[in-house]
Amino acid sequence: TSTIAFVARLLAARGKRVLVTSYTHAAVDNLLLKLTESGVGIQRDEQHFSDVVRIGPKSACHPNIHTLLAPTIALEKEVQERTSRNDPKYHSDTNHDEPEHFNKPGVDSLYKVISAAKIVGVSALTIPRSPLLIGQHFDVVIVDEAGQIAQPAILGALMAADSFVLVGDHMQLPPLVVNDA
Repeated sequence: TSTIAFVARLLAARGKRVLVTSYTHAAVDNLLLKLTESGVGIQRDEQHFSDVVRIGPKSACHPNIHTLLAPTIALEKEVQERTSRNDPKYHSDTNHDEPEHFNKPGVDSLYKVISAAKIVGVSALTIPRSPLLIGQHFDVVIVDEAGQIAQPAILGALMAADSFVLVGDHMQLPPLVVNDA
């Protein structure tokens, strides 16, 4: 995991967009935690974007990764934009009865957050199902625990990038395949 985090950081520093994925949410989160330990993704840029973004359900993610979730970053950006307008109805300290839609980011904001990220973490099975990744292009996809993923499950990730790196070892568990035959 440390080696993968180093390679992802190196590629991002060279201007490459990197998609990191694995079969499990825990493996993706462990990799993103390694990145944050090295200082990557902690700071937001002047437009309130992060270099590292996590796509996935909050309930499946490690609590220390919640600040990297795309909806969290997008909502922070929207709140920042609303409060900078100096409109009293947008200040949370003056209006506690904001409509429900103010607590959820818009699709455009989510797409901008993901498009601005240099490193995106997502589980392999989420990639083909996430509309936020449609049209997203990555220079490299890194697949952790590749030995645990069945080939069809990883095709969505591989199609999103120009090149890929499969990481795993012969001691990992094999893919989980249920066969009734």
